Amino acid sequence: MRNRDLITRKLDQLETTLITLEQIVNRQEPIEIYKSNINKAQNLIEEMKSMVEMEPMSSGELKYKQ
Repeated sequence: MRNRDLITRKLDQLETTLITLEQIVNRQEPIEIYKSNINKAQNLIEEMKSMVEMEPMSSGELKYKQ
C-alpha cells in the first residue's frame, strides 16, 4: 500500500475525534460542538475511502472481485 503512512495518520485523527466526542458527551457540551465533530469524523472516513480506492488492486483482490 503506497499511502500506508497517510492512512495511518487519518486513522489516528479519527480515533482522536471519537475520543473528543466521548469527552463532549461526558461534559454535556452543546450539541453544535458534538455535530461539528461528527462531521469531522465523517469527512475523515470519506478521505480514507478515497485513498483506498486509489490504491492498485492486488491479484488476490482482482480474483475475489470477479
